[in-house]
Order: sequence, then structure tokens, then C-alpha cells
Amino acid sequence: MKADPLQIRSPKTAIELLSTGVRLQNMPLVKQCIENLDHQLDKTNVLMIYSSLSKCKMPTSNKNDFEPSAPPIIENETQRDTDWVQELTDSLRHNCLLVIDKNADYILKQKEILELSYLDLINITERDTLQVTDEMLIYSVIHRWAIEECHRRTLNTHLLNLKAVLRQLSYTPRYGLMSKAKFMTRTVDNVKGPSRSGILEEKEWRLIKFYIEEKSKKRPVEELLHKWSRPRTIGNEKPKVLSRRSSSPHAGNTSSNTSTTNCQSKTTCEKCLLNFLTCWTAIFD
Repeated sequence: MKADPLQIRSPKTAIELLSTGVRLQNMPLVKQCIENLDHQLDKTNVLMIYSSLSKCKMPTSNKNDFEPSAPPIIENETQRDTDWVQELTDSLRHNCLLVIDKNADYILKQKEILELSYLDLINITERDTLQVTDEMLIYSVIHRWAIEECHRRTLNTHLLNLKAVLRQLSYTPRYGLMSKAKFMTRTVDNVKGPSRSGILEEKEWRLIKFYIEEKSKKRPVEELLHKWSRPRTIGNEKPKVLSRRSSSPHAGNTSSNTSTTNCQSKTTCEKCLLNFLTCWTAIFD
């Protein structure tokens, strides 16, 4: 690798090599794969990369395993007893979540979202910085994911099973931000709407309905539990520097940054126009 660095052009290949590097405890290979994946990271491949990271774990020693194994390749002795794999994959996972935040509507409509693990999905849907334009998208995803998860576990898609696999996912949509029409809708994306699915208890969906009605009439009402009525916001977290892409000054830019830039440009133009008019007045005064 030092004499002739690997040329990895496909994220899929990088993921496979990353898995191999982790299994062999080859730090240089793992680092190169992490850098390559971060460099290629975008909205079209982020789910594939993100979901693969939860499978990358430092090998654990098994006292009953007598098979010889190669010694780990580490960069210095201080890292020998540390979980450097977790540190590297956590950094890339952080960058993946930032890409998902900024492209939430696109990401939530991809079929791959239904193939994520429970932890991977809840880490996305509970984020305060997820820039989703319609909370119904999140509700649709968690309901359809629950059906797929029941199929993966060879369970019937009865309500009890759906609620069992959903666990805390049931609470991740911000129901209080929906309109009454959407919250009370019969179906969405071929699944029952939030108030009709049984995923929420009757007292819960009635409380949410009351909140939505009172807010629509501009009446004071207590905020809902589970962040159900808390708006999501544009985050200001910066990506971890893993490649040229994440080290770029524009890597963490959001729409608000763009607006600020546009405002600054307008201010500059206005100053130039003011100076021009001042000079013009002075000449012809």
C-alpha cells in the first residue's frame, strides 16, 4: 500500500475493503477506505455507506478460538488497545448523518431506507436537524419499515408485532407539526394514517389532534411530549475532516449559509450603487 496506494473508484468496493481491513485489523487499509468513502459521499450513496458502518466492529478475542491470526497492523503502540475502528467509523457516520440531514426529503423516499437496522433508522428520524419538509414522510417510512421488519423476522404484520418492532420509532415523527387533514388521513403510501394505524394509543392521538386544532386557531396550548410539537432546525455541526470533500470550507454549508452569502452580495451591490450615485452627484452638483 505504501509503494503503490490502492485506487478505489467504487463505494461498494471501498465498503468491502473496509470490512476486510477491520477484520484483519489493518489500520492503514481501514483509514484509506474511510477517506475514500468520505470523498465519494453524496445523497445517492449515503444510505449504502451509512448502513455498512454498523457492521464494522473490532474483532473480539474468543478464548475457544485456537485458529492463528495475523498480528494487527497499527500506526503506533498507543493505539493497540484502543477501539480505533469505532473512532474512525463514528467520524464517517457523523458525516453521513449531515448529508442525510441536508437531503432528507430525497433520502426518505429511497427504498433502501426500509432496509436499515432499527438503530440506524432511529438515529436518522429522531434528529432535530433533519431538514424534512413534511413529517408525514417520516411517519410513512417508520410504518413501512415496520412491515418490512416483520417480514424479515417472518412475523405476521399484526398491530402487536408492528408496535413491537417499532419500539421508540413510533415517537420519532413530529405529529404536532402536521396539518389536521394529514394527521387524520385514512392512508398514506398504502399504509394507514397516524390516527388510524393503532401505532399510537387512542389517548395519544386524541391529544395530538387537540394540539393541532388549538394551534390552528392560534390558541395557547402546552407542548407535546416526545418532541412531537418541536420544529426541526437547520444544524450548524461541521463534518469531521476525513478527505478533501469534508475539509472543504463549503462542506458544511446549508441553505441558511447560502442565504447569508446572497444577502452579503446584495449588500455589496448596494454599497457600490450608493458610491456611484454619490460620485455622480458630486460631479454634476
